[in-house]
Amino acid sequence: MKTLSKLAVISTLLFTTSVFAHGDGHGEVDKKKILQAAQTSAKALTFKDKGMSVGKLDGSWNKVAKDNFTIVEETREGILVKATNAQNHQTLLFMVSKTGKVMEVKDEKMFKHEHGHAH
Repeated sequence: MKTLSKLAVISTLLFTTSVFAHGDGHGEVDKKKILQAAQTSAKALTFKDKGMSVGKLDGSWNKVAKDNFTIVEETREGILVKATNAQNHQTLLFMVSKTGKVMEVKDEKMFKHEHGHAH
């Protein structure tokens, strides 16, 4: 009987631990998906102003490689992605939700001014 009760306690602890370790039930954020969303957004903004702070971007953003998009910070609101365009010397910051939706795009210079520090 002692063995059975110990087994029940261990099973309960393992189940509880796995639930707490999993947290919100959604697991790890797909970083590739986040970076892809930022890159796709940059390309889309070369065609049309989508209501983001940066407005319409110049066509050189179509040629910015994936390697130039990096995750800078993960916050409660989303993931901050930094993209650098060597051709026009512009750096943009993309706030992407954890589900992969681009919520805002700002020029790094504007972000520094509003945010109080650089990333």
